[in-house]
Amino acid sequence: MLDNKIETFMMVAHLKSYTKAAESLFISQPAVSQQIRQLEEEFGVKLFNYEKRKLFLTTEGKELLKFAESVKVQTKNIKMKLSDKQSSPLNFATTFSLSNNDAWKIVDYYRSQRSKKIVCQTFNTQQCLEALNNGKIDFALIEGNFKQDDYDKVIIRNEPFIAVGKRKLGIEANKEYDLRELINYPLIYREQGSGSLEITRQILGMRNLSPIDFKQEYQIGSLSLFRRMLLDGVGIGFCYQCLLTDELDDGIIQKIKIKNMEVAHPISLVWLKGNDQLKEEIQVVKEILK
Repeated sequence: MLDNKIETFMMVAHLKSYTKAAESLFISQPAVSQQIRQLEEEFGVKLFNYEKRKLFLTTEGKELLKFAESVKVQTKNIKMKLSDKQSSPLNFATTFSLSNNDAWKIVDYYRSQRSKKIVCQTFNTQQCLEALNNGKIDFALIEGNFKQDDYDKVIIRNEPFIAVGKRKLGIEANKEYDLRELINYPLIYREQGSGSLEITRQILGMRNLSPIDFKQEYQIGSLSLFRRMLLDGVGIGFCYQCLLTDELDDGIIQKIKIKNMEVAHPISLVWLKGNDQLKEEIQVVKEILK
């Protein structure tokens, strides 16, 4: 439902080059320039600026790109819905911390209720948002904070964010620690782009600490390795309680009590703003995760 000028504008915006856009669209560079000029005349604004020989979107250009991407995603969704609702795939993602229990609840419901293809992916928070922006998924389940301007959301629950460690490290179950008392232990923490990393940094920063202050630091991008290192007693770490629910209940690993640290963050179901085609689906998923 987007005309050729908008498609050309989106290609230039993503590639940041008139030449590369022309090559990708198999048209001439003057044709690309003409279409962008026509759009600027139609809207009465400038869409791109050059700064130090690099092409940048103007504020108005960013707004148009956001709108065009939303329309493109909604066009894809309505096409699938009108063609065959039951056979259209369900595409969603969860952050790594939510990939066990929450992802399973969604998959388990749909596999027994609907004869449609299910595509479930796991990313960190930033990658989930990028997948939404690019139309690769319909919705995402995200923990913690994120920039919300471009998205609609519903909060599913507030999940405790805790410090954990094995008893064999010498951590006392009933003692309430000052966080600075724990810097003599190795710290295991998550990768760049994960919501858990940002919360960990906030907790440490409030006490003028950072990962480098600990005896040793391990920054881990694999969730399974992150869990394995915690469960093997390599060090202490910060994570959402739902990541280790069974192990905490069984006493395999224990929560570390820290003074003045009662942290909980929202678990949010997130989708692109204005995507009204998803309202029914979102309501179903919300009920599943209650």
